[in-house]
Amino acid sequence: MEILIWIFLLIAAMWVFQLYLAVKQSQRFSDQIRDIRTPGTTTSVGVGGYRYKGGRAFVAIAQKDGIVTGARVLSGLSVFANSQPWDRPIGMHIRDLAEGKGLEDEKKKVVEGAKMAAKTLLNENSQT
Repeated sequence: MEILIWIFLLIAAMWVFQLYLAVKQSQRFSDQIRDIRTPGTTTSVGVGGYRYKGGRAFVAIAQKDGIVTGARVLSGLSVFANSQPWDRPIGMHIRDLAEGKGLEDEKKKVVEGAKMAAKTLLNENSQT
């Protein structure tokens, strides 16, 4: 019985540690998004891919006057994944990005995330 208590305590400790690492990853990604956000820009984050099958990609896009000014991609299977700058969409129009134009040779999950982020920015701009 005592062994069972220790096993549950170990599982609880590992779960808390995983939550801590997830929070740190989220904070790190937020700080990296802040780097692409300049005065006068709006930003959005889109998600692409599957949760368990091949991982997900979180794509952050900054735009000013409908033109992409910065982008980052967070992709990986663990809490140790770090975002990377994505220069491909910089200079593209948000409408083209929302349709996936010019991204034919990128990973599907990155394209889906970019489309979601671009559509969010387009919807936000149409409401103002």
